[in-house]
Amino acid sequence: MDREKLEKLFSEYERAFDALDFKTIAKNYPDTFISAGPKGTVAQDKKDFLSKAAQASEMYRSIGQNSARILSKKITPISDQYCMVTVHWGVKFEKTGDELIEFDVSYIVQDIDDTLSIILFIAHQDEAEAMKKLGLKPEMIS
Repeated sequence: MDREKLEKLFSEYERAFDALDFKTIAKNYPDTFISAGPKGTVAQDKKDFLSKAAQASEMYRSIGQNSARILSKKITPISDQYCMVTVHWGVKFEKTGDELIEFDVSYIVQDIDDTLSIILFIAHQDEAEAMKKLGLKPEMIS
């Protein structure tokens, strides 16, 4: 897998997440992909993801997210067409001030016909539980 293209994908993803631009984030996913976390796995349709993009942006804005950045990432090759990228994110919220809230997400990326796509992401922590501990309106998180 082309390392330069992989770096570009995550650089663009970081900018989009920082701007809460879920429409741009969705461009990195194929028509169907899988999301997983501590509470299970869901097959997602990109069309459904896009239909909820504005709602997701508004939810994160409403709880005061004001920046997101990649603190580090580890790339683990799986085959010529697949790799796992584990990203250590740092996010700031109005309520937490300058304190970075850190969490990890692993992404399985495929390279088919010279196009990179994220076919699976795995949240390492329970987002709703983490938000509740921070006092960030957990009732808004599904």
